[in-house]
Amino acid sequence: MQSDRRCRDKKGRAPLLQRCVSRKRRCGSGEPAGSSCMRSSEVQKITQRQRFLDTLTGNGSDRFPFFDIEPAEDTLKRWYTEGFPRSKSFSKCFNLETHHSVGLMLRSYPFYRKAPDLLKDPSSFIRHYHPDQRSRYARGFEKRGKRLREKGRVLYVDASGGGLLQMLGVGDWESLANACIALVEKPRMVEDLIQRTADFYCVCLERVLSKVPVDYAAFYEPIASNKGPVISPAMFERFAVPGYRKVIGLLERFDVPLRILCSTGGNLASLLPSLIDAGINCLWISNIRSAEMEYPRLRHRFGPRLALIGGIDATALTGDAAFLREVIEEMVPGLLESGRYLPCLDDRPRSTIPFANYKLYRRILGELADRYSS
Repeated sequence: MQSDRRCRDKKGRAPLLQRCVSRKRRCGSGEPAGSSCMRSSEVQKITQRQRFLDTLTGNGSDRFPFFDIEPAEDTLKRWYTEGFPRSKSFSKCFNLETHHSVGLMLRSYPFYRKAPDLLKDPSSFIRHYHPDQRSRYARGFEKRGKRLREKGRVLYVDASGGGLLQMLGVGDWESLANACIALVEKPRMVEDLIQRTADFYCVCLERVLSKVPVDYAAFYEPIASNKGPVISPAMFERFAVPGYRKVIGLLERFDVPLRILCSTGGNLASLLPSLIDAGINCLWISNIRSAEMEYPRLRHRFGPRLALIGGIDATALTGDAAFLREVIEEMVPGLLESGRYLPCLDDRPRSTIPFANYKLYRRILGELADRYSS
């Protein structure tokens, strides 16, 4: 990061971060150090998009982005009774840098319903995956996307409607059993279904990306328990990876810099080499409950070539202040030092988290942002 992005004195001398003084104006708890240390006229404006990309591509930024997923509704109800200002949004209150979806739905239709007939009736495919369904594209996505980009916001697109199992219509235990049987007994049919689904993804993605550039594409692969995936790495390589390669090839054509695997829990460690080889270059794992998926271990295994988002155990915010600080200080500094890391919770804030603890957590991250400012 060039020095003109740091805080300077009035004579333009070398950057002196110690001159920066954070103004206390957020929720009565003080704004995170490093987030607004000087008047805008004295520091070069860095957009949220630039900060996000510079952080995760390893180019260096003024600080890491401040980010978390929106709290659950019952969390806000609790926080309102504990001092959260009703007049402010969550992101405004904590100076968070929100991500915006371009507005593409790739799930099987009807959305959020299982599609078990995909394995039984090949003609059902077009009913579940039709690229011309208007409901797949948010109204006015092109104008909205261009407006957000002009403002320097982070824009993303969902690059899949689920993982391998969702392509096979899995939605419950019975459909999971049927999918596993098909993988063994009807491999050609499975390969054809996955290829058609990947082709569908590419058609929809091209329609959107040809109009609106995005900063990252999100993939989802709910295929594992805390002990490991429900299929072997070899089977995953055979059936799932070709689809990843096809979609990521399209993303590269449209210069999408980050291809992020977003997954809720589950031990995907044995599948990561093939996913990285296919073009996944960032992980955003929620509810980490497997030692093999803990971020320090992943960083040791893959190095900074694999960017990381999240990883802070949200349940640590239910304990006391000393424990919370210990959890953060034990993990976050090492990841920040090695680069390509955006620290945030591994889950949305739940109602078990006191508002005071969340404020403390944000204050600790603010201190770290100040400590590791470029």
